[in-house]
Amino acid sequence: MFEQEGHSIGNGMIRKGICGICNCFCGIELLVKDNRIIQVKGDRDHPLTKGFICPKGRAMPEIVHSKDRIRRPMKKNAQGNFEEVSWEEAFSIIIGKLEEIKSRFGPEKVAVHTGQAGVFMQFTSYAERFCQVYGTPNFSTAGSHCNTSKELANIVTVGSLPVPDYANSKCIVLWGYNPQYSAPAQMLYINEGRRKGAKLIVIDPKATKLAKRADIHLQIRPGTDGALALGFIHLIIKEKLYDPEFVNNWTIGFHELSKLVEDYTPEKVSEITEIPSDDIIEACYMFVENKPSNFSPGIALELQSNGFQTARAISILQTITGNIDLIGGARLNKPIPLSEVVLDRENFLDRKPIGSDKYPLFHKINGRAQANLFSDAILYGDPYPLKALIVIGSNPLLTWPNANKLRKALESIDFLVVMDTFMTETSKLADLIIPGVNYIERYEIWNGSIRYGEELMGLSPKIIDFPNGVTEWEFISKIARGLGYEKEFPWLKEEEAFDYRFQSLGVSFDYLLKMEHAYDYGPYKEKRYEEEGFNTPSKKAELYSSILEDLGIEPLPKYIEPAESPRNTKELARVYPLVLSTGARNLEYYHARFRNIESLRNFKKEFEPFVEISSETAKEEDIKDGERVIVESLRGRIELVAKVTSDLNPGTIYVPHGWDEANANVLTDNIDLDPVTGFPPDRSLLARIIKVNK
Repeated sequence: MFEQEGHSIGNGMIRKGICGICNCFCGIELLVKDNRIIQVKGDRDHPLTKGFICPKGRAMPEIVHSKDRIRRPMKKNAQGNFEEVSWEEAFSIIIGKLEEIKSRFGPEKVAVHTGQAGVFMQFTSYAERFCQVYGTPNFSTAGSHCNTSKELANIVTVGSLPVPDYANSKCIVLWGYNPQYSAPAQMLYINEGRRKGAKLIVIDPKATKLAKRADIHLQIRPGTDGALALGFIHLIIKEKLYDPEFVNNWTIGFHELSKLVEDYTPEKVSEITEIPSDDIIEACYMFVENKPSNFSPGIALELQSNGFQTARAISILQTITGNIDLIGGARLNKPIPLSEVVLDRENFLDRKPIGSDKYPLFHKINGRAQANLFSDAILYGDPYPLKALIVIGSNPLLTWPNANKLRKALESIDFLVVMDTFMTETSKLADLIIPGVNYIERYEIWNGSIRYGEELMGLSPKIIDFPNGVTEWEFISKIARGLGYEKEFPWLKEEEAFDYRFQSLGVSFDYLLKMEHAYDYGPYKEKRYEEEGFNTPSKKAELYSSILEDLGIEPLPKYIEPAESPRNTKELARVYPLVLSTGARNLEYYHARFRNIESLRNFKKEFEPFVEISSETAKEEDIKDGERVIVESLRGRIELVAKVTSDLNPGTIYVPHGWDEANANVLTDNIDLDPVTGFPPDRSLLARIIKVNK
């Protein structure tokens, strides 16, 4: 542990900050010397993460000071090679091209996308504001494939997305969610709950480390989670295990829900999910009898062809058992009351974003374009052509579905700009590359309610300078002002923009910057609905959703078999007999990032992409551990190393995403998307394995 902030060690200085690599917002202490990060440790005094730091955070000096970083704007020349250009020329090219496209084709022919690097970040709202003043409705985020689906499912049910209170829970249900890898700081609270006696149920097709530690592991067939949720609801209603007072006073649609689940007996659900019926019953009683309990649905549930309704069913489970908006259950936290940046969506734009006709709920609540359809707009003009795409902090070729199709689209689009810190597969296709900065090279707001349910926030300081890049806010603001939008972007410095955001809090940028750790904008008060009602049209928890009904969407969470499955597409399954799940997280990487960082590649000694195959499937296919194989789906094929494991059920294979040389999204689909949200079915597809001939 370093000594107090500001203390010198040798010629270095100790600074406190926040690690922004993922959205855990871990408190860190950094040893800084000559504008370089020498070492990083967890900040034990941080009120939320209490000294925790993961391998990515410890690798921060290597990431920030990597020789691979992009350090100059680069333009692709006529020969297809990149050449350095000045900042003035780079911005002149962007501004000129945007003026030309708006004049010749209309502003809606330009799309702007912010990736995972922009999730919960300050600059994202300004990027959306820019799109509004420019006139394009086609602003999209990583929410096209992450988190938004379950957020919308909970919004139409209880008004907002709740946050599980692990530390005070008596039963924790991790459903398609592995925080040990995807949000490791949360394990502090899960472990605290377990020490207090909380039960742990893990629902996952794979026997993960957490699943092996659980009281119950339900090893489900990928894509059938919706049927399991309805089976739980069936048991709860049949055995009268719900909270009658809450259901009678604070829900609508209980009768319709009861009719929906009549046939979802444990035996039927077992046949669909391949989970023993006795295990289903045991798990149901465990979370009902150990109250307060909470459910944590992960991204795996969203990335299914029926993911939205699955998330709806789980939200209803949380609700009818009376575990909503209370300590130890699922908290409904207040958002940070920041001054709004995004303009009035209803009145400001007269053009519809791509995807709004197909996914009206996504448009109505989220207000953004569905990026999974951009390749169709570029290639086929559906619903109209895109001429330009600006990508900020994202690598679509490795993170969006149907990568072969997307590559053709990005190769053919008139103008592609990518802002990033490293050269990626997507930036290689760009006409112009803009070097960005890392989290500790700019200021940022962090929010403790997102991961931890605590109504705390703070301002992460800029620790070092990176003179070779610009912050995302600077990038957006410079383009906006260059196009003549000074009135809508009046802030000359980023610090002024932060001051504007903090006005409604009654504090200033300088005040928050000087705070040692966090600003308490709470405190949390359970069961606020008893005073204010739920944030739904009826002010009650809507088991039968009026919002969905008004939009012509199924108002009850009906289960539909995956678009590709051994049962739904039997002819296809004869050719592609294996159930493929892609995209599971790794502790040492973050989506497609950091495979160029030596210490992280060495973390598990996994130096090349692999496919996990069950022992039974490997034996049937005569595949040995370490052999090279091809995994093929309807969309394409990739070559990987076989990793034989006993952690998977027979007939299921796992392919991690994020590898340039074996892109899992070559295998995934952007056709059979979730009918409500447009999310891709990355976690439940059909594939086959072919041995590579030596």
